[in-house]
Amino acid sequence: MRFDLWGQPVEVYRNANFSIYSRQPCNAKCHFCVEELRPASRGRSLSVQKTVEDDDGRYFDAMAASLEALRPLDPTISVTGGEPSHDPRLPRILALGQAHQGRKRTLTTNGSGLLQQREGKRVIDWIVDTGIQHLNISRAHPDHDRNARLMVMKDGLRADELRSVVAAATAGGTRVRLSCVLLEGQIDAVEPIVDYLRFARSLGVDNVIFRQLMKTDPAAVVENHVVKYSDRARVRLEPLLDALSADARFSFERQIVGYYYYVEVFRFEDMDVVFEEADLAQLEETKRSGPGIVHELIFHPNARLASTWHPWDGVLGPPPSMRASLATS
Repeated sequence: MRFDLWGQPVEVYRNANFSIYSRQPCNAKCHFCVEELRPASRGRSLSVQKTVEDDDGRYFDAMAASLEALRPLDPTISVTGGEPSHDPRLPRILALGQAHQGRKRTLTTNGSGLLQQREGKRVIDWIVDTGIQHLNISRAHPDHDRNARLMVMKDGLRADELRSVVAAATAGGTRVRLSCVLLEGQIDAVEPIVDYLRFARSLGVDNVIFRQLMKTDPAAVVENHVVKYSDRARVRLEPLLDALSADARFSFERQIVGYYYYVEVFRFEDMDVVFEEADLAQLEETKRSGPGIVHELIFHPNARLASTWHPWDGVLGPPPSMRASLATS
């Protein structure tokens, strides 16, 4: 889709998502952390790349200006991190997203802060009251202690707490999805997947996504601990999908081929079950083959809008008049 963005012509992928990247550091230290993996895929570390605009006024003025400028695209809006459930700015972020009425709004979290209070009410209630349609909760394993070890997170929600979160979300019209990475020796075959799905259903969840650990470009990546772990623990998706297709308990629904990801959707009893493979090397190849096309819209913690998850690359805004007042990154 072509339109003017602050007076400059842009060509944007029609289904582009506007991602609000929370400044809040994650309280988990997953060995498979995507936030760490993305800069590593471009030869940088997260500590060097991630900078923050501390002034709330400048930050929210730039976010509001970005949302307004993107109205012709009517993008989906997602809040991610970092860990947004611990972000003091989250209530205002959610309210701003609600005011701009994105066609679909989603929040992704490890869930640990959902029952905490922010400005007089629980985070889960902020999510429901501001009309978030989808709440993605990352959970690596049904067992609480094993999940805590895999995500290196001491303060994750227990099953009864998750159940109360799901009940509050469902009552308010927010659909909860559990997100599980496929890890060798953990959730890595059909039966562990079935066990995970039965756990999710016991919480009141009817929607689960299983993700293959992201691939990177060996020629560009910095081999940090996340890259090495991902290469070692990655479960190959193709043979797993073959096994699911042969299992009468699962029925294939559809496939989706994106610009750097591949998705297959199944039904298991009354549940939607999604499997995703993503390749950051393919993302870079797509960008090279279609120069000038914006595929992603990320509002970074430094209050810059960029076309990549790297705040130094593909900066789109805000306009120079507003950018001059932002903190130097």
